[in-house]
Amino acid sequence: MSWLDRFGRKSSSVEQVLRRLEAAYERDVAGVNVTPDTAMQSPTVHAIVTAISNRIATLPLHVYRKTEVDGRMVKEHVPNHPVMRLIAAPNGWQTGFDFWQDAASCLVRHGNFFALKVRGQTGPIRRLMPIPPDAVEVKQDPQTLDVTYMVNMEGGRTNVYTVDEMFHVRGPSRNFLTGDSPVRDVARAIGLEIAAEKFGASFFANGALPFMVFKYMQGSAGFKTKEEQAEFINSFQRAFNGTERFKAMLLPKGIEGGDTVKIENDRAQFLETRKLQREIIAGAFGVPPHMVGHLANSTYNNVEQQSLDFVQNVVLPHVRRFEAGMEDGLLTQEDRNAGIVVRFNLDAALRADFKTRQEGLQIMRSWGIINANEWREMENLNPIPAEDGGEDFVRPLNMAVAGQTDESEITSTTDGEAPPN
Repeated sequence: MSWLDRFGRKSSSVEQVLRRLEAAYERDVAGVNVTPDTAMQSPTVHAIVTAISNRIATLPLHVYRKTEVDGRMVKEHVPNHPVMRLIAAPNGWQTGFDFWQDAASCLVRHGNFFALKVRGQTGPIRRLMPIPPDAVEVKQDPQTLDVTYMVNMEGGRTNVYTVDEMFHVRGPSRNFLTGDSPVRDVARAIGLEIAAEKFGASFFANGALPFMVFKYMQGSAGFKTKEEQAEFINSFQRAFNGTERFKAMLLPKGIEGGDTVKIENDRAQFLETRKLQREIIAGAFGVPPHMVGHLANSTYNNVEQQSLDFVQNVVLPHVRRFEAGMEDGLLTQEDRNAGIVVRFNLDAALRADFKTRQEGLQIMRSWGIINANEWREMENLNPIPAEDGGEDFVRPLNMAVAGQTDESEITSTTDGEAPPN
């Protein structure tokens, strides 16, 4: 049995009843039970979770040491730090990419991500073991304010872990302990989209066959019993369902086919409902509409701007939550005192198009902010030798430091006379 299979069990029959009551309460008017797991049946939620988790998982992750050089704060890579090795291979079955993709997906849907910190005999954390959020209950002592994590294990057993033993990353919270699930907050909107999806699938699985109305001919006594009538309707539905809808049909004596009741999507507002729900759910997650396939008001220019907005306003907050969680939960106090930080590299995600990016770098190069090799490093190019000017900084010749006398003004005076006021 895998590690994940050992979690998610209910510790008592009382908790089972409470879970069922909670699920019944979450069942919306559309008859769909919406949870952070079933919400993935919504195409919009699936697109949102996939976009955010894939973007975060592809970001480079580094450990830095902040130091001060000549009064300036600088960062240097620390590739051999234990946390760097940990986040590159968190456990025995997930790669670093898989871990952060699953962690981001869990955080977006549940509002929380939990992982047990497994330490070695010498103290450093050796593995991070993800735990389903539904299996964890966060408690706070009213007297000491100490936070503990109660994890429901297999067989009804409950393990209690301290803050030092649990890696917890959460989103915005109403109780200041556990993050609020955006899925639960907009469960009705998500449920309506899932219901519309199921209706469309059921309708077209039946070959989009319209409702049939049968009429008794004048003078017909109809069916003798209700059972015969029900059997006729059921046999008709079985015979002409799905791919069988174009078969020949012979009605019983005394019955004739009436008009069909057509479903007009425009009048039923079916398509409009799909579009509206897509916009509502995307707005609830703060995701630009084009990220969920809604391109009605999108152009080439504003899609590019919306992509940058997506990184800045959606991905960046989640990234900062993970960074804060790692610095608080994975680094030691000695690491923090030494200036060790953990950062995702968002440079590639925030890049503009090639022309705009090069124009910006050219401005920085012309004003002496970066040199040639720093430019090449930003573009993932190998450096050129220092003797060829790779480390040289340039600036315009007609510039001078504010407050200093212009040298040309001094040389223009004659016989040692002071320049005129």
